[in-house]
Amino acid sequence: MRLLTALFAYFIVALILSFSVSAKNTVHLVAHTHDDMGWLKTVEQYQYGLNNTIQLADVNGIISSVIAGLLLNPKRKFTYVEIGFFSRWWKEQGEEMRNIVRNLVAKGQLQFANGGWCMHDEATTHFIDMIDQTTIGHRWLWRELKVVPRVGWQVDPFGHSATQGAMLTARAGFVGTFFARVDYRDFEYRASTGRRQFWWQPSPSLPELQTFAEINLHQTYCPPSKFSWDVVDYWISAVRNTDPLNFVEDKSSENYNIPFILELFKTEVRRNVGQTRGKNIMWTMGCDFNYFASELWFGKMDRLIEIVNADGEFEVRYSTPYEYAMAKREEHSEGIVYDTKKGDFFPYASAPHEYWTGYFSSRPALKRLVRRLSSYWTAARQVEFLAGVPTGEVPMLSDALAIAQHHDAITGTAKQHVAFDYAKRLTEAYKEDLSVRLRPALSGCPFGFENAQHCLLSNVSVCSATAKAFEKEGAVVNVLVWNPNAHSVQRTIVHIPVPRSDVIISGEGVLRYSVFESPVQISDYANENREWQPYTLGVELQLVRLTLLNLFTPQLKFATKKHNSRLVSLVRPSEDDLEISNEALVLKFGRNGLIQSVTVRSSGQTVAVKQDWCYYISNDGDTVSLSPGGAYIMRPVSNATCNPITDSPVELRLVDRRMGVVEQRFGKDLVQRVILRGDLVDVEFTSFGIPIHDNFGRELVARFRTSVESGDVFYTDSNGREMQRRRVDHRSDYPFTQTEPVAGNFYPVTSVFFINDTQTQFNVFPDAPMGGTSLQSGEVLFVVHRRLLRDDFKGVGEPLNETAFVTSYADCVMTNTSNCGHHYGPPLRVRGTLSFSVSRSGPTAMRRVREQQDENYYTPLVMFSSSSTDAASTIARYNTSFGFSLPPSLQVVTLQLIDQQNLLLRLGHRYAVSEDPERSLPVEVDLMTIFKEFHWITILSIDEVSLTAVEIVQRQIQKVTVRPMDIRTFIFYIKAH
Repeated sequence: MRLLTALFAYFIVALILSFSVSAKNTVHLVAHTHDDMGWLKTVEQYQYGLNNTIQLADVNGIISSVIAGLLLNPKRKFTYVEIGFFSRWWKEQGEEMRNIVRNLVAKGQLQFANGGWCMHDEATTHFIDMIDQTTIGHRWLWRELKVVPRVGWQVDPFGHSATQGAMLTARAGFVGTFFARVDYRDFEYRASTGRRQFWWQPSPSLPELQTFAEINLHQTYCPPSKFSWDVVDYWISAVRNTDPLNFVEDKSSENYNIPFILELFKTEVRRNVGQTRGKNIMWTMGCDFNYFASELWFGKMDRLIEIVNADGEFEVRYSTPYEYAMAKREEHSEGIVYDTKKGDFFPYASAPHEYWTGYFSSRPALKRLVRRLSSYWTAARQVEFLAGVPTGEVPMLSDALAIAQHHDAITGTAKQHVAFDYAKRLTEAYKEDLSVRLRPALSGCPFGFENAQHCLLSNVSVCSATAKAFEKEGAVVNVLVWNPNAHSVQRTIVHIPVPRSDVIISGEGVLRYSVFESPVQISDYANENREWQPYTLGVELQLVRLTLLNLFTPQLKFATKKHNSRLVSLVRPSEDDLEISNEALVLKFGRNGLIQSVTVRSSGQTVAVKQDWCYYISNDGDTVSLSPGGAYIMRPVSNATCNPITDSPVELRLVDRRMGVVEQRFGKDLVQRVILRGDLVDVEFTSFGIPIHDNFGRELVARFRTSVESGDVFYTDSNGREMQRRRVDHRSDYPFTQTEPVAGNFYPVTSVFFINDTQTQFNVFPDAPMGGTSLQSGEVLFVVHRRLLRDDFKGVGEPLNETAFVTSYADCVMTNTSNCGHHYGPPLRVRGTLSFSVSRSGPTAMRRVREQQDENYYTPLVMFSSSSTDAASTIARYNTSFGFSLPPSLQVVTLQLIDQQNLLLRLGHRYAVSEDPERSLPVEVDLMTIFKEFHWITILSIDEVSLTAVEIVQRQIQKVTVRPMDIRTFIFYIKAH
């Protein structure tokens, strides 16, 4: 009996000990570096460690140091993220070093999270660009290292989108995702209730695409206080005359501190336990451009692991985001329950008066360049495929566009010289694609369009193709117009800058045309470049796939270049009302010179619409909060009034009645053209620069006031995909009190915004990402331009004051950059377009909205040639090979000939669940029939692959069902004839 009792007691003790060991909290030390692809320095300066007077950062040195550190201890692990940097480092390595890296990857010591070319922004990026930049990173990793990233790591973007959670996480094959920047109240609520981990279900259309997500400890991606051992930390310690947390293990030393370090660690972990469900806790051990001297980190972490594990209260080990995510998922399978989060994480606020909603609209010219080249690249890849010209894996334009998606690039939150570098990279890459791929593609079959030219600056009336061609009398210019949309466009308008008013046009699909004065010069460009054109040829087209037009002039003497009968230009007397119309719309202007109403002819519906412009004055900091508005932060002055940009009457001018073009001048600051485009109204605005005469920064706002009784609800898109319902001053996930009534209600708008009531829906389509809101019923506001005079203390270190000239950034001093990058000269002038439409509310209201959304992104590719005499006959012979065969619910997201045997195709469902009774249904597609008219290729087989085109999902697939809002990716193995 005593033996049984002893055995039983032994068993109980052993069980308790076993339980206590398994119940230990495990701290995962995730060694990583956060390497911005441009921010304070340019990409190249970061890569090679140049200009360290701005910031001590050397990516090549970081990667090399990390590799050396991993080799010293097989237990060490490291996670890298930005493949744009890593690939550049890799390119300069010899085969011996490459094999060393491959071995570290194979052993799991070096792992990759996210794996995109950069860590893209989630507010201002378009879903096609997000997918593209992630794809080239994933495919590079697979080609070179045979590894596929398994976890998301969006730790620095300033808010998080539903599209990121669904498409770029679950559909990308990730087991989970991690981020840091959410509203401070959201974080505090989650941390205090143990809800930092959750299931994220961002898409109502695709609920199965939910993913495990966690908001990082300390609401950052950096280490806990005192546990950071980077070179920069030692430098800061020297400046502040403090000591870093070094390990003094000699017990005889008066500086012996191991018990102190142990207790410091344990105190922090105990605090973390209350914020976490489960026993696994992640510490992010790294920050911006850390690990240049990796042994400072690894050596300390080696000792920390030994000391803590010897103590026994906690377990500590090297880990990675993927290993930690799998541990959390295992905990879930064992009974840990996580809450479910729906929707997105916008807007982000880091403090009561720090709403990061300004960057939605910062640097609008750069945002517009990115969007314009994104659309160009989508179209160019289609044309290059038709001609059998492969792009390769990472062409120059893919690289530049991928870098531009970085969360300090398209956001407009980098220093001015870095923004210039982004623009330079984009334009040089565009020129490379035009000369190396697109022009050769058009010159051969099936186009025969030789010496093709493209006018990237046509939006500011600059076009060398027409300027040079029409220097000669009787010149003929061939114009090829390619429709990258998978569906025909019933009415679109192409604007072509021309040097004279007597240009005539002919060609298939032309519905009407007219020549009128070009918009006001956006700069002094006409004085510097004779390619600026004083006239614009507006052509309304019905565009199926491809149209060939001919521009020519009458055989008359040069002296007859005057306004022809189609050109109308007159000033309307203020007492008259003005009305312009086309087949779809009637637009009325009031005696005050503003738009008054729009009538939809098909339904007879008339909606009051008044559109004007106003300024928010930016707060420089006040008694409530010292936080000013800046590149990141939007913070208008406390009265939150949007003041009209001028007290003068609006000047109204009819430019062209045939095309429906009216010009409005709002004082000295802004002029706009209102243009009818089918069932859309384009508001093409030109800001001459935001005034700062009173030393206050301003935000330029386009304001629409309508008769729609929308209440406090409005809708914004998520990266061009699923619509998000918004309510003024409301958050559904956590206790919320509004502290900034204007800035706290702005949301990112990538492609469409609407308000509605039971009768009417009012839609607005920006041509570039910007911030939008509806603060009052029936009102829509868009911030289209910003000029600010204060830095908002979020790291960029300079005001958002874009001017014509900037002093050098070459001789900065890290502690005093006041002489660096000084802005002077005329302010940035900006031209952009806001398009709006009106429709009946109801079950089919989104049908035309989704079509308009695609028409605004998939803009026609317009090419020019003065030497393509055989183009018409060549195109006529091959014209049957240009058609896509797709149901109306689907769109071609990507069509790219990677090499001569591999064609990448992505199909997207462009409707969300319940948006339309017919078009929101799943659609079955026979993949073999999509290119049935492309007679020059034979399809050998088709594989469905992951979103980033790395892993095989299903081999030998022919038919697929695409569900609402889903995107499916395929590799066609082809043989060209």
